[in-house]
Amino acid sequence: MDINTERFGQINVPEDKVIYIREGVIGFEKNTRFILLDFLESSPLKWLQSTQEPSLAFIVCDPWYFFKDYAPVISKDDKIDIRLSLKDELGLLSIVTIPQDISKASFNLLSPIIINMDKLEGKQIILYDSDYTTKHKVLSTIKVSSKKFLQKQ
Repeated sequence: MDINTERFGQINVPEDKVIYIREGVIGFEKNTRFILLDFLESSPLKWLQSTQEPSLAFIVCDPWYFFKDYAPVISKDDKIDIRLSLKDELGLLSIVTIPQDISKASFNLLSPIIINMDKLEGKQIILYDSDYTTKHKVLSTIKVSSKKFLQKQ
């Protein structure tokens, strides 16, 4: 399928790579279909690009890449919502904010996006009663350089 994007122009994406996020992302609930695109070739960061709105794309990353102790509690109902079974692979994404001063980059660990990687169904959840924040600083917390932040180890 061909999709128009503001950042990448028109791109062709196989239909079986589209992630369906039934309730959308908080604040963008009408956008329910997304694809993952590389941020940089050697980066752990990705773009979560809407297939419906050319200008809507989030920088995302698997939070476990930087936060090895991250332990979100995912409810049974949330697992049911994405049709996750014991044999399905669970993917996890955090939205990343990268301001001009990259040392202030932050992860939204409070509201991760869970994805059934086998069925490509996802949902953004909120971790109530959690110490995680929407602006969890990555560089100051784990003492990683800006260059290392953008590139895979």
